[in-house]
Amino acid sequence: MSASVFLSPVLISIAAILYAVSFLINSYVMGSFSFSLGVSWVFLPAGLRLLLTLLFDKNGAIGIAIASIAISLGFYFEDPVLGIGAGIISGLAPYIAKLLVFPDKGSSRDLSQLDAKQLLNCVFVFSVVSPLMHQAWYSLHNQESSFFEHLGVMIIGDLIGTLIVIYLAKVAIFLYKKKASNH
Repeated sequence: MSASVFLSPVLISIAAILYAVSFLINSYVMGSFSFSLGVSWVFLPAGLRLLLTLLFDKNGAIGIAIASIAISLGFYFEDPVLGIGAGIISGLAPYIAKLLVFPDKGSSRDLSQLDAKQLLNCVFVFSVVSPLMHQAWYSLHNQESSFFEHLGVMIIGDLIGTLIVIYLAKVAIFLYKKKASNH
């Protein structure tokens, strides 16, 4: 599936629902890997953020932001400014990483056409950009936060989660195309 140039309420909704579900599943399944509130040693939804942004472009980023704002305000933060900012960053960070790694490739993205080097580069950039933006935002609102400690764990958690999700998606696409070509 390729990303669309237009804004699609359907794609935005799909992205929001998938991200919200992945966040809830991750909280339940990977809860033991939690380091602190919002910081985990393995964070699979980070991978879904990048995947949805690569596949759905702006629609994915907007859907992620909407779901993340709802999650942040509903479960994590009493301060609406902190929650809304964290949600916007959740959608914006993978979009920024995508633009940094693929500045000249337009908005259409087929994951199966990306080679391992391109994909790995995008994963690494995203796994630094997102935690850096989140921790900077949290530090602006909480002077007592452990910026570097949380940043390091968040980078590791986002990297592991993103590698798992992106490469599972890549394998699924490969197997699907292989099966389709055999029929």
